[in-house]
Amino acid sequence: MITFKVDKILNNSLVLSKNSDNNEVILMGKGIGFNAKVGDLLDAEEIEKCFVLQQITDIQGYLNLIESLPDDYIELTKFLLDYASKTLQTTFRETLFFTLLDHLNYAIERYYSGVVIQNRLLYEVKSFYPKEFEVAKYGITYINQRLNISLPEEEAGNIAFHLVNGQSHQQTMQHTLLSVKMLKDIFNIIQFNFAIRIDKKSLHYSRFLTHMQFFIQRIFEQKQLQSDNDFVFQQVIRQYPDEFKCANVIKKYLINQLNITISNEEILYLILHIIRIVH
Repeated sequence: MITFKVDKILNNSLVLSKNSDNNEVILMGKGIGFNAKVGDLLDAEEIEKCFVLQQITDIQGYLNLIESLPDDYIELTKFLLDYASKTLQTTFRETLFFTLLDHLNYAIERYYSGVVIQNRLLYEVKSFYPKEFEVAKYGITYINQRLNISLPEEEAGNIAFHLVNGQSHQQTMQHTLLSVKMLKDIFNIIQFNFAIRIDKKSLHYSRFLTHMQFFIQRIFEQKQLQSDNDFVFQQVIRQYPDEFKCANVIKKYLINQLNITISNEEILYLILHIIRIVH
């Protein structure tokens, strides 16, 4: 049976140890630090999560944070991530636990200080990431009940950002925020060009939103769709000149925002989705 030696006790649920590669790790488990002593051995079955420290930026800052926080904050962060992983049927980067714990701590500090920071992208988060927002909203309700506080709905929007960001191994929080802004602007471009109001409850909207989210992710990861076959592209732009014109406006907007080139294959799929959403 695999065992871990306790090198340092951080709190009732977290201890420092080393793995089989002699890398420092943080071990998480209910009560594993309670009444433990340095040098004690822990069985692998007692451990719920294992964080490899060399994979985490600014780990010393997070270690200091963990040692200063109540156990409730650790448990609430773990509960929220477990619930999110199960509900969204996804896995998160290991570092999300620490960034979310840090955010939760500051959110509670702001609450007790009476400081309210408005989330100006709250409406867009609700629209573009409804599943993550509902999970975050449930988490805020649970946290409020456990701690007898009243964190506002804006915090659900902030946590949703972290959940979206934590699902990608390459996307940064800056990219997540920029993605939301660009999605909002792209929908506004389409609505303006065709003088319409897009039905955000329609299936075409949902499909277009999903396409754009993956499109923007491909841009950030430099994995745009490519094709040497120009025949279909030329056919589509001749048959749908208005949609092509709108796609070009979006293309110029993205080039201006990100200083990139966009392939004809990506523009082709963009046109096809615009056709569906405006007709």
